[in-house]
This record gives sequence, C-alpha cells and structure tokens, in this order.
Amino acid sequence: MHASMEAATPLFGCAIHRLLAQPLLPVSSLDPAHSAGPTPYPSTPRRAFPAWLMSVLLHVVLMTSGAILLATTRGGTEQEPDRPVGIAIVEALPDRTQYTTPPDLQVQEAVEGEANDQAAAMAAAAPPADLDAPLDLEGVLAELSETPMPGSVGTTGDALQGSDTALPGTDPLGDGGSKPTTTKVFGVSGTGSRFIYVFDRSDSMNGHSGRPLQAAKIELIKSLRTLTEQQQFQIVFYNNRSQPFVPTGSTARMFEGSEVMRKRAEDFVRNMTAFGGTEHEAALKMALRMGPDVIFFLTDARIPRLTGRQLREIRARAERAGTTIHAIEFGAEPAAPDDSFLRELAADNGGQYRYLDVRQFRADGAWDTEPQ
Repeated sequence: MHASMEAATPLFGCAIHRLLAQPLLPVSSLDPAHSAGPTPYPSTPRRAFPAWLMSVLLHVVLMTSGAILLATTRGGTEQEPDRPVGIAIVEALPDRTQYTTPPDLQVQEAVEGEANDQAAAMAAAAPPADLDAPLDLEGVLAELSETPMPGSVGTTGDALQGSDTALPGTDPLGDGGSKPTTTKVFGVSGTGSRFIYVFDRSDSMNGHSGRPLQAAKIELIKSLRTLTEQQQFQIVFYNNRSQPFVPTGSTARMFEGSEVMRKRAEDFVRNMTAFGGTEHEAALKMALRMGPDVIFFLTDARIPRLTGRQLREIRARAERAGTTIHAIEFGAEPAAPDDSFLRELAADNGGQYRYLDVRQFRADGAWDTEPQ
C-alpha cells in the first residue's frame, strides 16, 4: 500500500502542476454573454503563483495525508508480532526501504538463536516441575545385590554373603581351610562346611499352641551345636521380610562355628517370635548370595507358592553357588501333599524333602522321632 501511494503521489502532483502552469484566461473568453460589448472598466490581469511553489505545496499536502493514513491503519487492534530490537542499516531504494543487519551482529544473532533453540529443547525434554517420580527401592536394592564390589569376583554387592574368593568347603581366610561335616535338621542331613538355615517365622508358625515355631527353634539349636570352628553358618528367619543373624558390633555375613558365636546365635534363635505374612523368594535369594554349601529351608506355608519362574531362577543361582537345598515342610495332615512346591524345590537342587505333621509334636515342641 505504501509503495502504491508513493508511486501515485508524483504522478498526481505532476498533473496538477501542468494544470496550474497554463495561463489564466479572462472571464469574457469563457462566458459568451460577455463576449460582446464594451467592458465597463479596464480589467486587471491575475497574477499567477510560480509553478514550482505550487508543486512543493502539493507534495507536502499529499505526503502529510499519506502519513496520517498510515498512522491510522497501524493504530488498529491487530498488533504486529514482537521482533528483537537491534542495530540495522537503512537503505532507501526506489520502490522500498531496506533494512540490513551488520555482519558482526548477524553472527551474534545466529549464536544467540542456536542457544535459545537448545534451551527450548532441554525445557521440552525435562519432566514437569511438579512430577515426583516414585522411588523404586526394591529395584535399587536388587541392582546393588547384583553389582560386584571392588576387588571381588562375582556378585558381591550385598553385605549378606561370604567371600567369593573361597569355594565351598574352603576357609575364606585361607588359614588351614574348612573341614566338611554333616549336620541334621529334623532328620534331614546335609554335608559341607558352610550352612545356612532359612526358617519361616510367619504368624502361621504360632498355630497349634506355638508348637511349630518351638520345634523349629529346638532343632536349629541342636544342629548349631554340631558345628565347630572349622565350619561357618548363618541363620535367616523370614516372614514378609528377611532377618539374618547379625551380632552386636558385627555385620551380616557367614560366621565361624566357635563356641562363643554359637551361643550368641542360640540367644538370637530363642528370642525369635512369629508374626506377619510369608515371602519365600527373598529369603532364599539372600541365602544364596552368601554362597553356602547347604541350605536348610523350613516353612509351613504352601501359599504363596513359588512359581515356575521363581523356582528356575533359584535353581540357576544354586548351581552357580554349588548349593544344595533341603526342604522341610510343616503341615496339619497325616501325609504330605502331592503338589507341594517344596518337593520340587528340593528335587531341583539336589536336596531332600521332609514332611512333618505338627500335631505329632510334643507339648514342649520337641521332636524326637527319626524319619522312616
């Protein structure tokens, strides 16, 4: 619009200029009624304005009108988008006005534009400020347990395990070596030098006047007393959570079967109570991470069952550790169930399966009947 007005203004001005530049005619030459007869008084010729002055005035009027029109058009409700303010070189061309940015400013603007694009991309990729991601504590602990510690071989990221530099049946300290022995739990015998007892302490063990838990404690203490300094042991009681034997001033690990340590372990067993639900898998995996020769696994819980996938994973870990798993099941029926997952657990890991009717335990929880 601006260009069209600027182009039309000179043409219009030139036309008016030519019109004004023509000589003015007397009135008699325009009106036929005055063409005849004498003039009552002598006429005085009009004095014409210089043509250049009229042209200047006309251009000023036209340019002022155009400026007012442009200001009125830009004063509407529609706003132009914001543009960055900077330094520009103005160059007047015949048909338009051209604005150019100096070369050094062009480089600076390009750098700033790239930085702004990167900031916008980072802001778009960032999570919302009010988003609190839940903490996957179980996943963190699981990853820690699978992460090797510095200077070790194998999976030693968990404090609950023995030395991976020592094979089953050898002394982890390297002083004389460990001596294998055979110990029993409810008539189920296991041979090795590193033993872990994984016993259920869920609320169901309080049934039948507490005899299941009491019997389990008695048998566990009897088995501990057969160990010597040449063997190592650990005890893991579990319900919804696993609780290993950790003496005061020590850390959770395999302990030698010295008389002092066995007495501290006996106190730990005697003070154990039963409550809560049952989580088999976590307790078994905790024991397997310590790399024992033998695990004695005891529970009265058929539900929840270990799934096929869980059993396969436990078997794979036991094979890597060279561990035999014996399973002892408490129940209130005369015979063992045919579909017990404990039977499969023992068979998969080279162990023995033993079923015991808790109704046959004595009132004090003792069990003194050898399996047939």
